[in-house]
Amino acid sequence: MGKKIIFTLGCLFICLYGFYRYYYCSNEQDNVVCVCSWCGVIPPDVFEDFEKETGIKIVYDAFGGNDVLEAKSLAGSNGYDVIFPSFIPYVSRGCLLGLYNKLDKTLIPNLKNIEKCPVTEKWIKAGGNVDYAIPFFWGTIGLIYNESITSKLFPNIPIDYKIIFDLENLKKISEYGVCFPEEYIDVFPQAKIFWKISGGQKDAKNLKLYKEHLKKLRKYIRKFSSNTIETDFELGEICIAISSSDNAWRVRQSMQGEKKIKYILPKEGGILWVDCAVIPVGASHIQNAYKFLNFLLRPEVAARITNNSGILTNVCGAAKFYNKEIKEDVIYLTSEEILRLSFGENASVNKEDIDYTRLAVKAYSEIKWRIEDD
Repeated sequence: MGKKIIFTLGCLFICLYGFYRYYYCSNEQDNVVCVCSWCGVIPPDVFEDFEKETGIKIVYDAFGGNDVLEAKSLAGSNGYDVIFPSFIPYVSRGCLLGLYNKLDKTLIPNLKNIEKCPVTEKWIKAGGNVDYAIPFFWGTIGLIYNESITSKLFPNIPIDYKIIFDLENLKKISEYGVCFPEEYIDVFPQAKIFWKISGGQKDAKNLKLYKEHLKKLRKYIRKFSSNTIETDFELGEICIAISSSDNAWRVRQSMQGEKKIKYILPKEGGILWVDCAVIPVGASHIQNAYKFLNFLLRPEVAARITNNSGILTNVCGAAKFYNKEIKEDVIYLTSEEILRLSFGENASVNKEDIDYTRLAVKAYSEIKWRIEDD
């Protein structure tokens, strides 16, 4: 009986919150800005300071995946004024599909704080569209692992992708739990390098090769998840994972002193990722959205986000406000180290690119769900 009451109250809360957000975010006269970002990234005190300074109320939602946010955008107005989807493939595709408002840069004077950053340089070279998106969050994709286990299993082997992409090595470590990310973009580029697969970044012929290799490994991969890595390591469910740098930072912060949890960019090549700030088409409070973006682009504000979450922010000058734990951590990279990184793919620039992404998502789903080819 008690569980039914809790469930009913939970459903009621969700309904009331949905009505509350819809009411505020659909009314152009309300002095609010409706924001959707990754869970736990922007600390509450940043929102509070923005509200105190501007008098603009923030209505905040957290999203658990790019695909859900994109689906809402494709269906029409998603009810948000500022969102933070991932650059590859979502923002690049969203720009092609007309999902975002063109930015009025005169209303974001603090854009100057990202102009000379190395991440901005890499982003533009990869096809980032400066008219519609702001490259704000960034990090790397590498390997997080429990050294107390890997050092016993592989005493003479440096940790890199051969631990999880080589079948015999994967069999050895699978007993302790191996985790792959949920999205193809965090796996296929590394697989291409490891197995020396030729062809361009978006060569659809390579998808068959990725599937052939990865399906041999599939039974030894315990789970495909990016959102549960912290809990999985704490519970001992996994001992190695392909992971984003911020996830790895949070795992190591929460488990400090307990186990030897390490994060590396493998010698085969670490992958750079960027999440962008965009104003979706249909936003009701565009002027407030510009004020919020300009606020986030202050170096001291951007640094507070990094210090809270381990997600690096692409704002020149923010580093001097990073705390010691960030500056001395492996996730913190110099400009030269950043410029040596690459994106797994470049931005989508035409229909063929979008078609490739669709096929890549399908191929990776078939691997995850063990779907056999016809």
